[in-house]
Amino acid sequence: MKKDFLTKFKSIALISAIGVAGAIFTGCTEDIDQSNRYTFTGETITDYLENRPEKFSKFCYLLDKAHIGKASSSSVLKTLTTYGAYTCFAPTNEAIDTYLQEQYDIWQNSLATGEEEITGIYSPYLEELSDSMATVIAKNHIIEAAFFTTDIKSDGAFPKNNINNRFTTVSFENDEEGNVVILINNSAKIIESDVEAENGIVHVVDHVVAPSNKLVCDHFAQYEEFGLHSQAITETGLDEVLRIYELNPDYDPYMTSPQKMSTSAMGTKAPYPETYVQKYTLLAVTNTTYESLGIRTFADLVEFAESWYGEEAKGDYKNPNNALYRLISYHIIDRQLLYNGTAPGGFVMDGLNDIHDGFKGAENLPNIYDRYDYFETLHPYSIIKATRPSVNSERKDDLILNYSQDEGTRVNNPLMKNHINARVLPISEATTLPGLEKFDDNTLNGSIHVIDRLLIFDEDEMKGNVLNERMRWDAASLFPELTNNGVRWHERKAGWKEIYIPDGYCKRLKVNNESTIPFYLPPHPNQLNGWANYQGDEILIDGQYDFQYRIPYVPEGTYEIRFGFGFSSARGICQFYLDNKITGIPVDMFYYDNKRTMIAEDMATIIDGAFNGDVEAIDEYDKILRNRGWMKGPASVFSNGSDTKSMRESKVAYRRIVTQAHLTKGDHWLRFKDVTVGGGNLRQFSQDYLEIVPKSVITDPSKPEDKL
Repeated sequence: MKKDFLTKFKSIALISAIGVAGAIFTGCTEDIDQSNRYTFTGETITDYLENRPEKFSKFCYLLDKAHIGKASSSSVLKTLTTYGAYTCFAPTNEAIDTYLQEQYDIWQNSLATGEEEITGIYSPYLEELSDSMATVIAKNHIIEAAFFTTDIKSDGAFPKNNINNRFTTVSFENDEEGNVVILINNSAKIIESDVEAENGIVHVVDHVVAPSNKLVCDHFAQYEEFGLHSQAITETGLDEVLRIYELNPDYDPYMTSPQKMSTSAMGTKAPYPETYVQKYTLLAVTNTTYESLGIRTFADLVEFAESWYGEEAKGDYKNPNNALYRLISYHIIDRQLLYNGTAPGGFVMDGLNDIHDGFKGAENLPNIYDRYDYFETLHPYSIIKATRPSVNSERKDDLILNYSQDEGTRVNNPLMKNHINARVLPISEATTLPGLEKFDDNTLNGSIHVIDRLLIFDEDEMKGNVLNERMRWDAASLFPELTNNGVRWHERKAGWKEIYIPDGYCKRLKVNNESTIPFYLPPHPNQLNGWANYQGDEILIDGQYDFQYRIPYVPEGTYEIRFGFGFSSARGICQFYLDNKITGIPVDMFYYDNKRTMIAEDMATIIDGAFNGDVEAIDEYDKILRNRGWMKGPASVFSNGSDTKSMRESKVAYRRIVTQAHLTKGDHWLRFKDVTVGGGNLRQFSQDYLEIVPKSVITDPSKPEDKL
């Protein structure tokens, strides 16, 4: 039945797309696209709810009171009568009564303390609920995509935000009889699942779905089990940083790009990102974990921090050089990350299979290889490594922070063994800890993840162990704004092929002239001679470009910097710069009519073997390339569809060695400038991924760099 419904839905969607050409989804912050309508023969979601007033009359009242968008008079209830595909979490009448009373009591009790807590609910009666609060509550219950409970395999989040632009988390636990119970936002239990309507799926829940509207630091402070860590956040002043949310109150998400992308299939200008907000990930250390290290008081914590970070700026906890500040700030990542990467915004890309048009993450990045990414923290000049170590079967389902080289056998400081390989607890496990039974990890401006170890950023350990490896960043991962605002891994839909990145939107991206037009391309199938994007997506710069971005912070040392891309007839000739100093000669990124690149014209015999599955020929070709400043693409990234070749076998996927340089502590900028002569070719620059590789990895004869 489930399979039949999805097949039927896809067929209807295809027919409607042909009949209503050019319809564009305008984003969760405004109207849902209602141009595609269908005459239903059965119950729509609205029908299902209205036909059962004994269970859902109050939810229907709330949905009817809620407006779908600022510029629309349409209600959410009316929207759920239209053609589309929706997931609706439907709270019962009793659930709504309970929620209103709870929120009213919280507000009333806070008045007695003299510190009013704004809940937005000032009466326990539904009829007295404001339109604005009704809208917030209603939109938290609707996702514009149809998901069965079987579509979510483990703790994480639904692959798409709700229409209030918030994540909807899901977790699993067992009841007293041993039956699996599904919790939404760790509070609303699904009591009736997978009810199929003509335009989506209904899941009946026993509690209102209400992600916290508190900012991350205030939400965190509610839990006594985080008391010591929360106190340290306040003492260091990091609580004020964690209250940053809206970056520009005047941001207009309905703007479009100055021009459409030159090779766009959209036929129109690209939309702006839907929001412009700052979010964080707080890595939470429990009182129990602190006690295991002999830390029971704030004074103990300060003493411990100074034992690792020294006594500079002693007592000045808000100074970034202070030991406590450095300890606590390393537990805050510069973007919101979800535990499970089957939804946009995960620590690593775990799947995203069948969520995007034609893109299959597990085929593009097979699970036989570790999944990983690197993120900057609020600790000055630091990064943290996140890994799904698929190669190690004992840790296959774990999410590990600062996963150590060779399982920790390379550890430089024996004391660091207790502060690397930290495991992020899934929400279902975190809520088994004393005092965290009702823990909710989803806040207005970030996520909170419980970790089982206190992390230490020790530069010698990171340089000689954890980060003593080839580090690879997907281009979209370089800019936290793309993750925080739902751009990275955005659903790729008919009529929406790219998203424009406005000048100044990303703090680490600088555009140097008006003809530089940056776009984000969501995950999409690409079978161009065996080339596929590293994580499905890419940053593409259109026009006669001149732009630069700050590369991620790495421990001070000598590194090789590499740029990963695909040759194309739409590319140009680029001059690279590091810190505004020219590095090497201009790079020709065209391929021509014979699908050969300029670097390959004099190596035809070797190439023919290299592109016909001859492993020895590929290796020989790669050695010759390296002597010329090039490398083949990675062997761990595959094309989709019927073409199963990896990037290493592709005719167009290459890495350009930009330079070897000594990187000091501080900002370093990589610049790209179009120096193409003449206008016969399209001017496009594709950034797929960036690699920063310690020189020790390249020069160690005992352990040559792998081909992955």
